[in-house]
Amino acid sequence: MRIIYLSLQNSAACNVLEISMADTFLSRLKGLLGTAELAENQGLLLCNCNSVHMIGMRYALDIIYLDKNRVILKIVENLKPWQVSYCLSAKDALEVKRGTIQRLNWKVGDQLQLTKKGAKPS
Repeated sequence: MRIIYLSLQNSAACNVLEISMADTFLSRLKGLLGTAELAENQGLLLCNCNSVHMIGMRYALDIIYLDKNRVILKIVENLKPWQVSYCLSAKDALEVKRGTIQRLNWKVGDQLQLTKKGAKPS
């Protein structure tokens, strides 16, 4: 999987997350199944995905649904194993460690910035 860096547009460098991109059918299908809990500054971007299932997961996640411009459309905090969530108008879904949304103070309408590996936002 490709790695990118993500932050709230115009935010401090300490709020940068390392994101793995799931941009194929198989990588989206597998998602985070079988993984240990995410580190505080890690996540998974499910490209071209507007729903998330937690079937088979062992830990809860925060989910952020994004439009094509990476604007936050919907936030789901603490989605527990065996639950399902969706946002029909979303282009992508971002999975992060439970508590990340509150820690970074992200809100609906905020725009996220993505850059390639090695080019962390300033």
